[in-house]
Amino acid sequence: MKKRHVLKKGFAARLAVLTIVMPMVMIGIARGGDWPKDVSVISPAPGASVHMVQVGIGTVIEKYTPIEHWIVQPLGGPKLWLPLMKQGKCDFANHNAADILNAFLGRGLYAKMGPQPVRTVGAGHDYMFMFWTVPGKDIRSVADLKGKVVYYKFKANPMFDDMAKNQLASAGLTVKDFKAGLSFPNIKEGSKDLIEGRIDALLYPVVPGAVMQINEAKGECVFVNLTKKQAEYVAQHMEGYFIQDIPAGDPRFRNKSPVPNAICYQNAMFTPASMDPDIVYGVVKAIYDHSDEFADTHPAAKYWSLRHRPVANAVPYHEGSIRYFKERGLWTAENQAYQEKLLKKQRALLE
Repeated sequence: MKKRHVLKKGFAARLAVLTIVMPMVMIGIARGGDWPKDVSVISPAPGASVHMVQVGIGTVIEKYTPIEHWIVQPLGGPKLWLPLMKQGKCDFANHNAADILNAFLGRGLYAKMGPQPVRTVGAGHDYMFMFWTVPGKDIRSVADLKGKVVYYKFKANPMFDDMAKNQLASAGLTVKDFKAGLSFPNIKEGSKDLIEGRIDALLYPVVPGAVMQINEAKGECVFVNLTKKQAEYVAQHMEGYFIQDIPAGDPRFRNKSPVPNAICYQNAMFTPASMDPDIVYGVVKAIYDHSDEFADTHPAAKYWSLRHRPVANAVPYHEGSIRYFKERGLWTAENQAYQEKLLKKQRALLE
């Protein structure tokens, strides 16, 4: 009986070990990371596509990694969260990959901050970044924004100033040509003011929910078209942006009419360069191995997939991400050469 008791105790001990080890094997977490229970993730605003995608991604992070709470906080743009990353108060954030390239190199509206120690985790959905208006405003081109009341400034987010400046410049205008160029707190308030006639236009990356709301209230949310020459001017002056012809009824944007020569960018997730590579590897693996599990949480979420463009040459990738993408055969010699070139460029700027 004693021997049997010892055997039972030994079996119980082994079972306890297996109970602990097996989930770790099943979720495929990386080697030896000191995993936090709570992770701080910053989004630009409640209701924004980025915010909803981050919440959706959190469902697989909490399921397939030891992170218990993927806490998405709608606090604002990169001028807010980049300093928080340096202070260890922000673990992840999503933003325009082209804009964070400027922050990585400390140029343009990030010049005073200097080159930022940030890395890409992975890339996902595209955004159309245009001026919005409604029928009856007599705004059919960028030139028609002259003398209008326009929302174009957004809290702690320099990409709005840059985009406004360059789209206007493509038509020979500046923000001084607005009757009033104003800041606004979020897309909910911005679209409400557009519907109720308090403003003539606003500049914002296209959010399907807000577009649908304007479509219902005013008949159509109208995007202010650029000519091909104007779009090429913007793309040439804003590294990382690209031009797309958007067909009518694109499910990403809910636009009723085609939008030729649309200025677009890819959204990406970022983390501090100092983040533990094992944690980044585990987060990336959870997202892209299980992307189908959160694809229906938002129309943009399905683009956070290996079937889209998870590796984009903008801000250099974190070594934890590179490990994962190499395993999946997605990290190319071209990606590596670009990575080394950008890191060398930043080192030279810091020196």
